[in-house]
Amino acid sequence: MVSNEFQYVGSVPFTIENVAGGNRYVFVHATDDKHIQRMFIIQQEGFFPSSNDTYKYSITTPAKLGRFEYQHSVTMYDNDATIREEPGKEADVTHRFLIAQGYLLEPELVMSRFARPADVRHKHEIIFFCYENLSSYRHKLADFREESDSPGKQAIQQKVDENCRNAFRVNH
Repeated sequence: MVSNEFQYVGSVPFTIENVAGGNRYVFVHATDDKHIQRMFIIQQEGFFPSSNDTYKYSITTPAKLGRFEYQHSVTMYDNDATIREEPGKEADVTHRFLIAQGYLLEPELVMSRFARPADVRHKHEIIFFCYENLSSYRHKLADFREESDSPGKQAIQQKVDENCRNAFRVNH
């Protein structure tokens, strides 16, 4: 269940290198002029039947949601740089979808992410993403060295993660 602070915008289909695909279900909390303040995405993804690949990651930083453990991380990043480096992938198709709906998404984001394989064969996964603008915390990426875990950076990441965990609930 997603908090009623967010408005459902729609779903975005995607494919990854013709071996996997899925849908992203996009929810936003935006100003009246459609400037996104926070965004929540549910991503359902799976390898195509023609692929023998599986999701192989281990859950090293677990977070329990409902009955399951999810791999969890909180990062700061430049969404525009990700789009330039990975054209046509999830960030790009989502950004183009939001623009088509009239929304503005800032490039410098803080993201809390929860992921796990969704079936016993590890052919599918589910990911929950929460995004907030880094500018909401009066910072830019340049304020933090990439490898730095400064108290200021940790405080922002902790607050975004707290906001994220309050934005949705997994019931099973």
